[in-house]
Amino acid sequence: MLYGTVYSASTGQPVPAIITVTSCEYAQSTLTGADGSWRLAYPYGPIGRISFSASGYESRTFEITSIPQWFYAGGTISLQPLTK
Repeated sequence: MLYGTVYSASTGQPVPAIITVTSCEYAQSTLTGADGSWRLAYPYGPIGRISFSASGYESRTFEITSIPQWFYAGGTISLQPLTK
């Protein structure tokens, strides 16, 4: 299980974002809650990617690897507002 919270880098406030996890033929997305929190299942297996996107913010993508000892893994992500 992957989980976390998405905040604005400039205001520290929760951001309504879309989180997408992909690995080989597996893909799943979710939306953050009102408090910026999210949770997604991630199957044990090969390296994948997790992407964070929100209207008005720069998207971020990270490589992820499933490790047998990780039953749950999570963290806080801050998104930078787009500059005009």
